[in-house]
Parts: sequence; C-alpha cells; structure tokens
Amino acid sequence: MRFLRILFAPLDLTIECVRGLLRQNESALAAWIRRRLHGGNCSIDTQVVIKNQHGFKAGPRSALYHGTYILNSHGQLELGPDSHLGAYCYVNACYGRVVIGSHVAIGPGTKIFSYSNHYRAAAFVTDEKLTEDVTIGSNVFIGANCVILPGTRIADNVVIGAGSIVRKELLPNSVYAGVPCRLVRMGWYDAVAESTAAVK
Repeated sequence: MRFLRILFAPLDLTIECVRGLLRQNESALAAWIRRRLHGGNCSIDTQVVIKNQHGFKAGPRSALYHGTYILNSHGQLELGPDSHLGAYCYVNACYGRVVIGSHVAIGPGTKIFSYSNHYRAAAFVTDEKLTEDVTIGSNVFIGANCVILPGTRIADNVVIGAGSIVRKELLPNSVYAGVPCRLVRMGWYDAVAESTAAVK
C-alpha cells in the first residue's frame, strides 16, 4: 500500500497543480472547465474550494463566488436553483447537511455551520463536537457577514440583516436582524405580493 502511494504521488501532485491553476484562472475556458468538473449546473468563480465533490449538489443557474470555501469532507451541501453564495463565504458541513432552497442570495463573508466544537461542563471544548443539519428555505436573503449556527432552520421568504448571528427557527415572511438574531417584522412578503398584484 505504501509503495502504491509513493508510485502515484507525482500523479496526485500534478492533478492538484492543474486544479490550483484552474481555481486562479479568470478565463472563460477555465470557468467552463470548473463548471463541468462540478456537475455543469453551478457557476464556480475563482479561488473556490469544494473539499468533497460527491457531497456537493447544485441546481441550475446556481453560483459560488470568489473565495468561497466548502468544507464538506464527510457531509453534504445542497444548493438550489438560482441560488448563490457570495464572495468569501464559508460552509462547514464537515459532518451533517446544509440544504439551501431556490432563489437564495447569501451575502459575502457569511459562514454556515452544520458541524462545530461545542461546550459541555466538565469536558474539553476541543473534544466536544456538535452536528446538526441546517435548512434554508426558498426566496431568502441573508446579508453579508452573517453566522448561521448548527441546527438553524430558516423558512421561505425571510430576510436576515447583515452581521446577524442565527441559531433557531426563523418564521416565514419575516425580517430578522441582530446579535443574537431577533424578529424585526412579520408579513413583509405578503405585503410586497399584495402591492405587486395591485399594480398589475
């Protein structure tokens, strides 16, 4: 087994070098190759890292923007159609699942965790792990630099203000903001739908 590892080490190094060049290259050809390598549905910008291709599923017209890092070694990220993660987003789905619905806009620098260290009395923090799936509904706008903690469930038609920290269930048709995240307004989406219908 060790002999095989040594034998294939140059090939592994070559593959990683090619991937590194593709991650950095801004040409249309490199963008097309990145898209094909990740299933063909998702637009993959420069400097994007997806640790486990088998644990990544993306719907049509979805996108991962510059510098996004998906740590899904043993977990899964599902990105719905017409959804995107802004530049420098970080998803820790090392274990567990992060499921993102359709038409979701996630602002730059946002961090989403389905896996994390955890505090428990009389135990070392580094020994304690928490794995809880994260679910984000459809038509959701998450502002820049938010933190979505393990176990969060965000319903459809939700807006979350920039810089918020979220760890709970968020109700549909609502606006949330703050540290910790609090309800700011309910029924906003219903009001928008009604006013749009009235204009037509």
